[in-house]
Amino acid sequence: MNQALQDWIEEVAALTEPDAIVWCDGSQQEYDRLTSELTASGELTPLDPEVYPNCFLARSDPNDVARVE
Repeated sequence: MNQALQDWIEEVAALTEPDAIVWCDGSQQEYDRLTSELTASGELTPLDPEVYPNCFLARSDPNDVARVE
């Protein structure tokens, strides 16, 4: 990995104190893990796999909306 990038990541992590840093690689394993976690938490709802294979319903939280006046 580029050392300047690694240094920047460490600097930002020190400032923001994240619980974890996760590198996304776009792999099937990552997809399976994310969809499994999101389905288990209720954030994703699988659609009918025969009609819509590999499709999910994701709804926004009703309390997390833009305020319009």
